[in-house]
Amino acid sequence: MRNDFRHIIYLIFAFLLVLYSLPRLPLLRSQTEAVLFSVIWLAFALLIIGSQLYQIIDGWAKAEQSPLLAMTQDEQKVGRTQPDYE
Repeated sequence: MRNDFRHIIYLIFAFLLVLYSLPRLPLLRSQTEAVLFSVIWLAFALLIIGSQLYQIIDGWAKAEQSPLLAMTQDEQKVGRTQPDYE
């Protein structure tokens, strides 16, 4: 749960950063260097937003898995009360 909170905070921060910078980026200028910088900056910002969304969704998916399926075979054997006779 703590990691989900951290990723949600990072996601909100990235959204706010994009919203703050979007009017200030020179996207429609005639200078190609400025436009190239703006496009690359936005691509990295969207990459960060996508990675945070992936981490949040992956954390929720792992939390929904049953604990028995998430455990390895060694962890499952430790929880048994009777020995194996194999």
